[in-house]
Amino acid sequence: MAGAMFAAVGAVIAVVFAADLLRAWRARRRHHALAWVLALALYAVGMVALAVGFGGGWSPAAYGAYWLTGALVTVPLLAVGQLHLLAPARAPLWWVLGAVAVAWAVAATLLSSFDLAALRAATASGGIPTGDEVLSGQPAYAALAPLTITGSLIVVGGSLYSAARSRRWAVLLIALGVSIAGSSSSFVRNDRDALVPVVLTLGVAVMYAGFRAAAPRRRPPSLPTTPRTSARTPADPAR
Repeated sequence: MAGAMFAAVGAVIAVVFAADLLRAWRARRRHHALAWVLALALYAVGMVALAVGFGGGWSPAAYGAYWLTGALVTVPLLAVGQLHLLAPARAPLWWVLGAVAVAWAVAATLLSSFDLAALRAATASGGIPTGDEVLSGQPAYAALAPLTITGSLIVVGGSLYSAARSRRWAVLLIALGVSIAGSSSSFVRNDRDALVPVVLTLGVAVMYAGFRAAAPRRRPPSLPTTPRTSARTPADPAR
């Protein structure tokens, strides 16, 4: 039950993060913010699926949602946002690449069959089934490495470049958060399933902290100033 609670907390953080990004997009209509809104919304869906799996057991629907939104599409969409920041003039290209990645992930998941015995075993043990247990040899498993490794390299490398170029070192927290969240699979492989929702929640919290710290500070509106006048005016009889 603790795993479900941590996953629910992570979902709430992701929703709050997505809401902040949506406000930023509405204010300035910048493409990277919209890409990250989509990524964080899907991250929240993945955390809800993880909470369902921990709390009520793993079904093909729950695991499919967890795998698609958590493992396959979140990082590529974060990478699309990073590409928009690095080269905003090529926005149409980045959106096409993002659409291809999402379509590939969705099609691969829909075309895959899930090992029901592995899902039942994970439900009985209160853990999380690994991808190779549930999806070995399936398109959804084959799509994992190309999408996540490429996306992670773009996000981390782009964040390092952006931080060095702008001297806004808080940007590195976004890369750190992505790396923390990406490490969650190693906990599953090493039978530390209970730590997965903790790590995923920490990862999105660090990403959010980086976004808030790197966001430009708004200056309060300045009050109009009145020009200073001399103690003696032109009509002053003492002149």
